[in-house]
Amino acid sequence: MTQHTLYKYYFLFLLTATILCGCLVDTHEGFNNVPPKAFIPIKKPIVATYLHIGTRKIDPYSLDLRGVDILNMAFTVITNNRIGLLYPNHADNFMMVRTLKQGNPNMRVLISVGGYGTSPQFQQMASDPKNRAIFVDDAVRFIKYYGFDGIDVDWEFPGMEAATRNSDRKNFTALLSELRHALDSASRNDGKKYMLTIAAGAFDQYLTYTEPTLIAPLVDYFFVMTYDFVGQWNSATGHHTNLYASSFKKTGYSVDRIVKTYIRYGIPAEKIVIGAAAYGRKWTNVESSKNGLFKNAKGEGSIAYSKITELEKRRDYQKCWDKSACAPYLFSNRNKSFITYDNPESVRRKVDYVHLHSLGGIMYWEYFSDSQQIILHSITDEMRISRGQAILPRFLQIQQQKNIKIIAN
Repeated sequence: MTQHTLYKYYFLFLLTATILCGCLVDTHEGFNNVPPKAFIPIKKPIVATYLHIGTRKIDPYSLDLRGVDILNMAFTVITNNRIGLLYPNHADNFMMVRTLKQGNPNMRVLISVGGYGTSPQFQQMASDPKNRAIFVDDAVRFIKYYGFDGIDVDWEFPGMEAATRNSDRKNFTALLSELRHALDSASRNDGKKYMLTIAAGAFDQYLTYTEPTLIAPLVDYFFVMTYDFVGQWNSATGHHTNLYASSFKKTGYSVDRIVKTYIRYGIPAEKIVIGAAAYGRKWTNVESSKNGLFKNAKGEGSIAYSKITELEKRRDYQKCWDKSACAPYLFSNRNKSFITYDNPESVRRKVDYVHLHSLGGIMYWEYFSDSQQIILHSITDEMRISRGQAILPRFLQIQQQKNIKIIAN
């Protein structure tokens, strides 16, 4: 075979591959081609991610959200019984919602209200029917103004204070009921489906301090925060987002235990969205036996997954896998440090679990803690494979984003 013939076959191979890639690519015709007032059902199970804005000025074209069905933009707060901005620049960030949907027309974008430490704001607002009415009206105005597809209520957590437990229980249900009624009314007016979700606690008391059977018909999804099972508040190491109980320690929380508890309390499986973590929990002064797992230690806080991947490459850190828990961890005998976290393998196991138990889907906290979106794409790729959808190669994703930016400009 001559060199010229080899070049010819090589060219034909590239041409064929290009054509096949073109056939496999999920083409997005653009937001403007979606009929106005059209409701595109979300394919189940779903993939959701939280995007923690903080002080960032976000470039919508820099976000890689392929395979994401629901994006929760976090957070807003409650100010004078209305939705308030944490930082002035958040208004600019929220104005990008329509731009985001140009490149992801099937994706829903929700505004997440609340977060850790905002329970007093919810208590004060929800305790008075007049205050609730102000909040509900403002919430509908807010999501319509910015182009959101709904609201995610992140009250952490109703009933956690004994003095307000009974009133929180009733007021939480009333708030969700009134939001549901207002969103449905707005849907009838403009033909757009507005979603209502909640960020829900992954511990037993959450279900006893609320009214799960009354809440379930009101919300589209329970985003169950199945992480932070352990942390710096514990004096011993452990798994913070394990799928199952460890054979080394049968007690404690796991995703499996929480899901079964939710179902036992009457929550439909198809409304349960389990959580994955794009961050880890770290301890120091760890005992060296059993690679530091379930050993006494000093809690040090959280660490982003992007930093964990750097530690995985170091020779002084050992990558470990708890087979029974389906959970990874890092241990350094030299530094006496221990890190519990999710990795691509553990989140793929969670996706399998979602399918096995016919759950609503999987979400993760949070986008910016995973700078290369390794965890997110491990989830979305596994979900797309299970749906029989083609995965867009990374170099074509980049080209698609460039084309979208050119069109938008």
